[in-house]
Amino acid sequence: MSTQRSKTSRKTPAKARGSPRAAESGANGSAVQAAFFARMAGGRQFWALFEHLPDVDFFAKDTEGRFVAGNAGLLRRLGLRSEAELRGLCDADIHPTRVAREIREDDARVMRTRQPLIDRVEALFIRSQAKDWYVTTKLPVVDARGAVIGIMGFVRPYRQEGTTVAGAERIDAAVAHIHAHHAARLSVPALARLVHLSERQLNRRFREVFGMSPQAFLLRTRVQAASDDLTATDKTLADIAQDHGFCHQAAFSRLFKAHTGETPRRFRELRRKSAAGGKTSD
Repeated sequence: MSTQRSKTSRKTPAKARGSPRAAESGANGSAVQAAFFARMAGGRQFWALFEHLPDVDFFAKDTEGRFVAGNAGLLRRLGLRSEAELRGLCDADIHPTRVAREIREDDARVMRTRQPLIDRVEALFIRSQAKDWYVTTKLPVVDARGAVIGIMGFVRPYRQEGTTVAGAERIDAAVAHIHAHHAARLSVPALARLVHLSERQLNRRFREVFGMSPQAFLLRTRVQAASDDLTATDKTLADIAQDHGFCHQAAFSRLFKAHTGETPRRFRELRRKSAAGGKTSD
């Protein structure tokens, strides 16, 4: 015991954590940091860093939900040519009604509670297309007095190499299979066997990662794929319904509106108007 105590004492540094010298160093470091930021010619210099982060879309919005900043990646995803076109837009100008409302509710919760939203997996419909799932992180923005003045965050592709979401690795094969075969008849038991999980385990994993069941994820994937065709092709609604696994056009229209808040015809009309340069709003 005495030998062990002796080794421990020899390993303990003279400048122990919490010592007066360490506290003094921390205080000096804070002063250095404050002086550095005071000398900066505006905070936008840091934003330039986001232009060089691949597949990371940075944004900032005010308390009213109006975009005040966005990096080049975000502009490309939204089909915009410059940040000037983004400023002043709201999510309702970009996303379908229901998606925009969900985003706004998340923003309001972050600003109200001051608690960050970390790695939320969500489907984002955008101006030119409606592809895949994204991982979103949001934090409140405060002024010099500590009052919340908006929200900032970033979005990155869910299936981007290196993207990690807790629990997602166990269902990646099922997600990939749904993306590749969304128009086919897919059963939960078959998906569970594919990833060597029970049906209950598969359902729990999907709810943990995506906030929905495997069946709901499959339906959302069909809606997303169909929305691509609505914006990029002149296919009839009946053909789009058939191509993406809906039993008939009426079911397609009903389920599409349930997910987006817009009918397929209205979705196509607004996205095409937006892609042509018009500002859309419901």
